[in-house]
Amino acid sequence: SALQQVYRAADRMIGVLPVGRRPGETTPLATFFWSLKAADHDRWRAAGMDAWKAEVLGFWPECAPVLEALQAPEDLTLARYGHHTLALPVAPGLAAIGDAAHATSPQLGQGVNMGLLDAFALTEAVERIGERDTALWAYAAARRWHVRLYQALSLVFTPFYQADGHTLPWIRDHVLGRVARAPGAARLLAATVSGLLLDPRP
Repeated sequence: SALQQVYRAADRMIGVLPVGRRPGETTPLATFFWSLKAADHDRWRAAGMDAWKAEVLGFWPECAPVLEALQAPEDLTLARYGHHTLALPVAPGLAAIGDAAHATSPQLGQGVNMGLLDAFALTEAVERIGERDTALWAYAAARRWHVRLYQALSLVFTPFYQADGHTLPWIRDHVLGRVARAPGAARLLAATVSGLLLDPRP
């Protein structure tokens, strides 16, 4: 009923995310994540599914039922991501929103939030101003600081969850974990993951 993840330092991450059911069906579905550098993908395929499953179960035996559904490398998709922000998400007659305007690592889970907030700000600007290109510039201005804040947070926090080395993961587990339990931290974390750390309204 909730996202669960298991880490080894920051170089291995396994995750299971419930994603609901297909229309008309009762079987619950989940998305399975396994961190893998793109350069290691061919080696992963060559090693075979049995060796990989044994490695996964060595970290997290409880996810065995999920692995039963994965029978071939083609059952998983290699997803690459980058961190970029367009200097200007608008041009005459054109507006970029969501990942097209500002892509990040998925660690904060804000891709959908940011895309929806972009769409809302763009709609509001068009309805309020009317003149197309003026409205596009108003949309870009309305989203500028909110997007910059979340891009910066993603850039700062991603190495704590996906990187080589042990120092940052140790800080994550032994320092940030304590900070997260401090008074008021739960409200701050909730605001962050809901996209409300800075007022997103245009």
